[in-house]
Amino acid sequence: MKIYIAQTIDGYIAGPDGSLDHLDAFKDVDFGYDEFIAGVDGLIMGRNTLEAFYEDHGWPYPDTLPAIIMTHRLLPRGMPEHVRTSESIEVAAKLHPNAYVDGGHVIAQCLVRGLIREAQIFTLPILLGAGIPLFPEGVTTAQSWTLTGSKSYPCGTVENRYKIAPTA
Repeated sequence: MKIYIAQTIDGYIAGPDGSLDHLDAFKDVDFGYDEFIAGVDGLIMGRNTLEAFYEDHGWPYPDTLPAIIMTHRLLPRGMPEHVRTSESIEVAAKLHPNAYVDGGHVIAQCLVRGLIREAQIFTLPILLGAGIPLFPEGVTTAQSWTLTGSKSYPCGTVENRYKIAPTA
């Protein structure tokens, strides 16, 4: 499973209210998203992330990408037919072992279970001061991350790519 996510310099992926407005300033920058999506077999996303994005932007993923939203609630109206729900990270991981994992809580759950093998983390040149952290305190377990690449963009964003060793 893989992470592809942006964080601020102070480590936040969303504002205190779950807002993703800070990403708007970077919407025209090509961060290699299409290449990343072409290399995954599905999407596993948290409900809060879905709600933060879907209301303003609709469903932004390819219709060919199977998706599982981690929730026990019904999906919003108008969701594509290939989008399903699950309450079990383990079930979702078995269905899509090479999935794009999105959403802070879901990423943390996958890290704790040792399911994440690769990460692309984009550090944006802004401070939010408060919000939802990429790695909440006390949620992850000790793991060995190996930097496999780093790239800076003219907008000031830095991308770091990691391989993550399985937990023992």
